Amino acid sequence: MLRTVTPADTPQVVDLVVAAGMFSREEAGFLHEALLPDGDGGTCLVEDADDGAGLASVLFYRPEEGSERAFDLTMIAVRPDLQGGGRGAALVRHLEQDLRERGQRLVVVRTSGTPQYDRSRAFYRGLGYAEHTRVPDYWTDGDDLVLFTRRL
Repeated sequence: MLRTVTPADTPQVVDLVVAAGMFSREEAGFLHEALLPDGDGGTCLVEDADDGAGLASVLFYRPEEGSERAFDLTMIAVRPDLQGGGRGAALVRHLEQDLRERGQRLVVVRTSGTPQYDRSRAFYRGLGYAEHTRVPDYWTDGDDLVLFTRRL
């Protein structure tokens, strides 16, 4: 069951995204502050693992700055040994339903163009997200930004 993240969850969220290969431990340092509620309308939810071994998944989304009723799917991660069972798709469906109920119109996903993120890009395509553009060398030299959206 999804629940709102607490400050005490942050180390486990970092462990989860590092284990899922999203970020290195050094890159994940921004999460310590980014996940905490700050009044910007962002939502961070976590799911405890059934086996009692920490978190099973995390979902973080927030309003797209400077846009009307658009949200950024900032981060989604599922513990590696639990991937492939539909958990990630269920998280995205939850996000989309929540945003529809709140009268939002668009979900934006920014991901990397590196081979490490091939599965992530295929995941979004499989859920009906449209790939719109690539911005060369956006994240760093050799790492393109790949932009996906889905209208709600």
